[in-house]
Amino acid sequence: MIPRIISWTLITIFLLSAQPEQSVRKLKTRYGFTVDRLQPITYQLFVHRTSDWKPVIFLAVDVQNDLLQFVKTDGGYQSKFRVSVAIRDDQENLTNKNSWNETAFLKDFEETNSKTQFQYRLYSLDVFAKDWAGKRSGKFQLYLEVNDLISNNHYPFKKAFQIDTIDGDWASTEIAFLKDRADSTHFPLMGRDKVLRFNHPAWAFARLKNNQGQTLTFNIRLYQQEEEGKKLIRQNFFSINGEQGIFDVQTKLPMDSLDEGKYLLRLSCQKWQKEREFQIFWFEKPTYLYRYDLAIRPMKLILDEKTFKHAKSLSYDELAKWFKDYWKKRDPTPGTAYNELLAEFYNRVQTANKKYSNRHREGWETDRGRIYILYGQPKEIDDHRYAAETKPYQIWIYSDSLQFMFVDRNGDGEFELVNEEK
Repeated sequence: MIPRIISWTLITIFLLSAQPEQSVRKLKTRYGFTVDRLQPITYQLFVHRTSDWKPVIFLAVDVQNDLLQFVKTDGGYQSKFRVSVAIRDDQENLTNKNSWNETAFLKDFEETNSKTQFQYRLYSLDVFAKDWAGKRSGKFQLYLEVNDLISNNHYPFKKAFQIDTIDGDWASTEIAFLKDRADSTHFPLMGRDKVLRFNHPAWAFARLKNNQGQTLTFNIRLYQQEEEGKKLIRQNFFSINGEQGIFDVQTKLPMDSLDEGKYLLRLSCQKWQKEREFQIFWFEKPTYLYRYDLAIRPMKLILDEKTFKHAKSLSYDELAKWFKDYWKKRDPTPGTAYNELLAEFYNRVQTANKKYSNRHREGWETDRGRIYILYGQPKEIDDHRYAAETKPYQIWIYSDSLQFMFVDRNGDGEFELVNEEK
């Protein structure tokens, strides 16, 4: 059995090299602007309270598949990594330490290189060692390290947090974000702090201690943060029956109707109130959707010539309005913020650019890119790219009555459409 020990050397490394966790990173594109992407490792720490109001820490960690090194095994691919944690008070006294050896197993090789799929782990920590004689409230520091046991790469982080004293009749935790509804045996804390993913489910949770009654009525308000100030977009009242003065306040956030942007969640009841800001990011957003003058280009494939010329002649602000109106009218689910048709079209554009771009043209401008965008992935590809007696060619088969033939006439990898059967 591997001992769960964090050495003093590791603690020293934490102190010297750990950086505060940030969930979002900016990646520069070839077009000169940046796009938002999740960090390879994100986490969320939440100081929960037991029914007798003792503090317990929940820690959720997300590790990107692409960050880990996988090795081939029977039936798939395996990675091993270690999650190590140390907690110190503001005098640098070690209050708690833990480590866990984890295994990740994937069947599909493509998943091992995914930047959008993560290994999620949730841990419950006693805040203080049993023989801890120091203070039990105030400021503390979490030191976290993820160690890839195959590549031996180390990723250290640190985060300051607070453990409040029990004060008055309205003691409570802060607000945590959950992947799903919590119950007595299930507490699915999200692995990101103050960052929610566009069009992904999310819950908000807080635990309140109050001895004034068995039933309390709560007001939940959701604000959108705009340049001119807060705008109330959702409000809801509901009552909760407490057990021995403990009230679990949780609500499902309306993620299907919330667009990207900054928000404020406020929970309140009589003399008690808690707030938490958060931001929604569409991390899988296709690059072309970051700028309307870029997004209009591949729409040449689906617009008639007159409409396309009109859109291209608009100012940027006018184009933005035209673009939003165009896709809004074609949204198959108009009651939600996610437009499936828009996302599918620009995901195809992005895939075409990745697969078929060359020195002269972006992928969507090539014949194969155009057909891919209009018809999607073919049911079958009859591939003769390495033909010896003929010029390299491919036949994309969608059905018996829909096939496309592409030929590399000049041997430069530029496949031109030469035959279309419908």
